[in-house]
Parts: sequence; structure tokens; C-alpha cells
Amino acid sequence: MGRALESAGGPELEPQAAAAWWADVRDQRSEFFSLSDAQLERGECSWRLAVPDSAPPIALPGEQFIEWGGGQRWWRSTAPASQIRSAAETAGGHATLVRAADKRPGVFTALKPASMNIHKRLKQSFDPAGIFNPGRLYPEL
Repeated sequence: MGRALESAGGPELEPQAAAAWWADVRDQRSEFFSLSDAQLERGECSWRLAVPDSAPPIALPGEQFIEWGGGQRWWRSTAPASQIRSAAETAGGHATLVRAADKRPGVFTALKPASMNIHKRLKQSFDPAGIFNPGRLYPEL
């Protein structure tokens, strides 16, 4: 533990404090995930980027929180959705908009036509009447 702590930095926590800290991260109660109404109105958003854990650092404005050994990167940023999604795609992953005042850019990264076709056929098979969460994931579903 000592060498890892030296390499990564930061304080060493007692087991009970560490468990509470990770529970706050898991449940998004830690300060990093808190966005005030004023911050949201200024255009600050919370994003989840899922990328390979070996992906290099991602150059985006804002604050970053990394977990899952680098495979999940949370961002607080005012950057446009297109910039966030492009950076995630370049790193081999995708971005999901978690919290924002304006969700018109869409919560999920747009699917490529072949994947959208599969999703449409699956939805038609399992929900032929289209009553379960219409437009929830994508407007056209």
C-alpha cells in the first residue's frame, strides 16, 4: 500500500473512512458530483465517459474524476456536447450526459445506422405497441 500511495499521492484512509468515501462516490454524493443550480444555468454539465482503461489522458476543459482503473472518467465541464463526445470517441469509448440544465444534445451518444437498426428491430419485437419508454433512450425509439 505504501508504494501505491507514494506513486498516486493523497491521504491514506482508515478502512471505515475509505468505505464511506467510496460509498459517496458510488452514490454520487461526493462534492465532485454536486452541481448547483447556478452552475447548471452557466452551462456546466456532468458527463460519464466510458473508455478503455488504457486510454491516454483526455484533453477536455473542466474537472475530471477517474475510476475503474481509468476506464470510467467523470467530467464536469462547460464544453459543448460535440467536443465531449468527440474526445470520448477518439479515446475508443462513448460519453453519457448525466446532469445538465439543457439535455437537448441528447443523453446518449448517437448510434451508428446499423446499431440503430438493430435497436429498432429489438424494440419492435419486445414492444410492438411502443408503450415502454417511447423516446427515452433515443427520440426515434
